[in-house]
Amino acid sequence: MSANRKGVIASSGHLNRRAIEIADEVRAVAEEVNSTPSRVALAWTLAKPRVVSPIIGARTLAQAEDNLEALDLILAPEQLERLDRISAPSPLFPGRFTQRPLVQQLIFGGAVVERRD
Repeated sequence: MSANRKGVIASSGHLNRRAIEIADEVRAVAEEVNSTPSRVALAWTLAKPRVVSPIIGARTLAQAEDNLEALDLILAPEQLERLDRISAPSPLFPGRFTQRPLVQQLIFGGAVVERRD
């Protein structure tokens, strides 16, 4: 696996189908408003009243300048809703929680029930 940022993210499991779907939607909105995905992501974050300060991940001056242009980018309510919908977290409880092996052990005590189809 590559030691670059993408390689690290991919090996951590964070670069998955859901993350790519979110990135694709951010890119689509960026094309609609003639902007960059980083600006759209930051403008989307800035539109959230609960966010105190978005984190800029720029490594170069050009990236920082691009990111700062998000301050002037206003996304339409429909675009914000699309981004919210695609990125909405799936409920942790009880669905994903009860599927964890330790929780399954606590619930079923190791008993296995065979399914009949």
